Amino acid sequence: MITFLSNISRLATSTAFWVSFVLSVVSYLVLAPHSTTIKQRAWILTTLSSAVMSLFSLPLVAQFAVARGQLKYLTIPLAITDSAGRFFQAYLITDLIMGMLFYRSKVNFLTGWIHHSVYIFIVEYAIQGHWSHIFCLAAVMEIPTFVLALGSLMPRLRSDVFFAVCFFVTRIALHVALCVSLVAQRKDVTNGSFGPAIIMACIFPLHVHWFSGCLKGFLKRGNTVEKSVPVTKQPVNTISSPERLITPSISGPIPLYASRALLARRRTALRMAVRARWNQFKLWKAGGRLSEMQRRVRAALPGRDRVYEYVGLEDGGASTAPSVRGLEYVREDASLSSVSVS
Repeated sequence: MITFLSNISRLATSTAFWVSFVLSVVSYLVLAPHSTTIKQRAWILTTLSSAVMSLFSLPLVAQFAVARGQLKYLTIPLAITDSAGRFFQAYLITDLIMGMLFYRSKVNFLTGWIHHSVYIFIVEYAIQGHWSHIFCLAAVMEIPTFVLALGSLMPRLRSDVFFAVCFFVTRIALHVALCVSLVAQRKDVTNGSFGPAIIMACIFPLHVHWFSGCLKGFLKRGNTVEKSVPVTKQPVNTISSPERLITPSISGPIPLYASRALLARRRTALRMAVRARWNQFKLWKAGGRLSEMQRRVRAALPGRDRVYEYVGLEDGGASTAPSVRGLEYVREDASLSSVSVS
């Protein structure tokens, strides 16, 4: 471990690293003005890096397939694969620096700082162990990253199905094959070390988690499409004009569950529209004022029992000589008023 940390200073003296770092910074500064959103600017360096690493890996993948999984027959010179590793390290550092300066909100702590820092050490471990050709072979897993990044920069090229297929082939199937090969051939490839195999095994659960999330997204979108019912406008008779307004509609009867869902959506839309107008014109204030006026009017008027008794109705029953009882109340009121005057 001490030897590893002391040798990591080679990164600062690597010509390939500094050339890759400068080219990455210049590429971002040139391409960033052509991006309209922060999200697109955050994917620029990832798109370039995944494209370069995918191209580096293709010759190694071809040799791996021809050799039927025998890693010892990979003949790419280590000088080339070491340079590819230095390029990837330069990308990781450049992405963190540019992220702090230009798209800080898109640099997540886990997938940004932790992920990039760990991979800087993984690449350095592969270079110092003379296993950079294995890292470049595993870099074929950057193909789904390139597909995803390209779809983020140019949405018209996005294909979720193609991304899922690439992800399964490279980060699930090929990942398992590489793990098995590294364990079975460790004496010929890694001098008996389990280090590369352990690293691959630790990364595999994360790939499985991402792929399961991808499948769940497919299922969720599929259920949403099945449940969605197209809204059709039926012919409506207008009141102001005798002409019949005919709008395009889908032929055929609408299922019962579809009509119920359609009516429910329309009722919800109507309630939201009425609520919006209610808040827009502040009708709740007018309603409060009207309630206050009604309360005052009711307080000023005599009670219902007094009125029934005055007009000759007892407990809401039939009238018994309403005219006579009315005259008696008039006489009583007159006598009371005369007493009060005297």
